[in-house]
Amino acid sequence: RDKLVTGVQTCALPISGQTNAYRLFDGAGDGVAGIYVDRYGPATVLSVYDDSRWGRDAVTAAAKAILDSLGPPGLEAVYVKPYTRDRSRLGGRAPEECTSPTPRAGTEQPEAIVVQEHGTRFEVRLYDGFSTGLFLEHREHRRALAERGATRVLNLFAYTCGFSVPLAAGGAHVTNVDVSARYLDWGRRNHALNGVPEERVRYRRMDATAYLAYAARHPEERFDLVVIDPPTFGAGNARRGVKPWKAVADYPDVLRAAVRVLTPGGAIFASTNARELAADGALREMVEASMGAVRWEPLPSWPDDVRERGRVAAVLFRPR
Repeated sequence: RDKLVTGVQTCALPISGQTNAYRLFDGAGDGVAGIYVDRYGPATVLSVYDDSRWGRDAVTAAAKAILDSLGPPGLEAVYVKPYTRDRSRLGGRAPEECTSPTPRAGTEQPEAIVVQEHGTRFEVRLYDGFSTGLFLEHREHRRALAERGATRVLNLFAYTCGFSVPLAAGGAHVTNVDVSARYLDWGRRNHALNGVPEERVRYRRMDATAYLAYAARHPEERFDLVVIDPPTFGAGNARRGVKPWKAVADYPDVLRAAVRVLTPGGAIFASTNARELAADGALREMVEASMGAVRWEPLPSWPDDVRERGRVAAVLFRPR
């Protein structure tokens, strides 16, 4: 716990005046495996994986220590999300604490709060399940892609449209594809928070592979940047024609299909949090095995607050 509190205090200040969502403690990268602390404006989320071997009393003590060390007035609440590496055992439901508005320490927060990342505004939900709506690891990737100046962008597995918002705010026309109407509505709110004109953004409630098949048949559906940031696993829906998704097995097919909707010279940003693909250059190897020769493009390094390597991987490339 002492190591956790010291690490949190070290990273307690906002990264800039325009960013108040960032990581305070990064698991094994900061010396305590399975423990992560993310700051979202007035609150933090303490994520506890089963490999930490922390019991409930230890987690509660850590939450109170974080609150004592950072607030008030700066920090108002510490929420806890207990994780298990094999979530299939949960039957698709998050533990009760992941959806409770009552924090482990501090005062209850609103259902939705707004945070900033390099001046871009995002809605986050601290007790909406396992995720908050914004993956902090990709902060610099979102900015770098927006600065590339893409004109037409396809954002697959869009979730809450985190990649789309800075791109559209910068002038790109973006098509967001996701199977969840709820998350696409969340994405609409994120775009509205940033004053993005509605005509600049499209939303397609479709399976990614189904959309790519549709787009390949329609020449007007071409993009100079395709963003692919899928989950590790995804449940299927036979009624809606949504196939189950497993990144390790299914990612290559999506990559090959994405090439068919690229404009000449277009680029693909590919990311994964599947451990089999994230560590030791495995994502690059998969891209090369699936695509053949590619031209790798530079990406910014991971943010300084993301210190545990091998949990997430990302690449940017142009097919030859």
